[in-house]
Amino acid sequence: MKRGFHLLGQAALLVIMWAVIFEIGLRMQQYFGPLYDLEMASVSLNWESDVLNHQPTPENQNLCIYGDLTGFSYKRSYDASGIRIIDDTALLAGCRNPISVLFLGDSFMEGFDDKNTLPYHVAKYFKTERGVCLKTYNAGYTSYSPAIFVPQAKKLLPIVRPDYIVVDVDETDLYDDFARYRKLIVRNERGQNVGVKVSPIGHECSIGLMEARKHPLYLMRFVAKLWHSYVYMPSVIEKYRSDFTLFSYSQDHGADLEQKYSEALLVFRQNLQELAEILKDYTKAGSRVLFIYHPHLQHLKPDAAGRLWNDLVSSSVQKTCVANNFLFFNATETLKQRFGSHPENFYWKGDMHFNFEGLEEYSAAVAAFMASAMIKPKN
Repeated sequence: MKRGFHLLGQAALLVIMWAVIFEIGLRMQQYFGPLYDLEMASVSLNWESDVLNHQPTPENQNLCIYGDLTGFSYKRSYDASGIRIIDDTALLAGCRNPISVLFLGDSFMEGFDDKNTLPYHVAKYFKTERGVCLKTYNAGYTSYSPAIFVPQAKKLLPIVRPDYIVVDVDETDLYDDFARYRKLIVRNERGQNVGVKVSPIGHECSIGLMEARKHPLYLMRFVAKLWHSYVYMPSVIEKYRSDFTLFSYSQDHGADLEQKYSEALLVFRQNLQELAEILKDYTKAGSRVLFIYHPHLQHLKPDAAGRLWNDLVSSSVQKTCVANNFLFFNATETLKQRFGSHPENFYWKGDMHFNFEGLEEYSAAVAAFMASAMIKPKN
């Protein structure tokens, strides 16, 4: 009996010793790294919005389910309306009456640091190439799509009062509108979109990490975060999973895509039209609204079977523009020429976004189109 208690005591002591070693190791990696963040200090619910689903906080943006794969670190700042705050002093130097342009879009519009965004490049082009001053308002943000553009435009247009509006619609937007936001849209008695509620997946993710960081011991936080990330969250994601998968529609070369994706296309196109009506009511002139579309790498580089992604999304945007007398610029053919035989060199490796060079080329193409078909310098 005594020997049993002795062995039990030794085992308990060994467990305690290893726990202390792990606790010290986890605290050291947090201090010098972290390799695995156990402070989770930036996690909060400040990103939640029942109007825009998710929104940028003034600084230290942290969306639980999103991340940058570029390996490039940068900081962004936003005002209370969700518009990027940048230093555009040089671009507006000597300008007495700049033309204002509101830019809507997702992460492709949001861009990276202050000088690596489409609005900044466009303003720089007009300043250096045309001698025209643009005051740009970048309201692009991660995973925004037409469903969110609708309440966002209602919110921003009376505040910004832009001369022109540019809307960047991405290939992911068909998926976002149908799979992510369709069931979260709040409509008033007239059926109008007045907001997009918070996504339950993002909410549960943030809440779980906030609960994990309450533990006083880093070892307990480590276990709680692992459980939350690899056990609980997969079950939440599965609960809200959609059978409609991202880019399934893009790579489909079936005979009747309109029929196959009729439900998703209907939602997407209705959101586009509702947005168009808001913009048309504000501008009173279709020439003041420009919808732009950019290719993904798979639109430019064939797969093993020699096939490119289709134009299901871009053609839907174009039809909306034609119906509302808006301007439309599809950059696919232009970038196909500019990127040449190695378009992959203009995208981040392992990420769908343009790298800095690709973004600059895309922005230059958009700016040239705006200069030729849209922007009319003020007297």
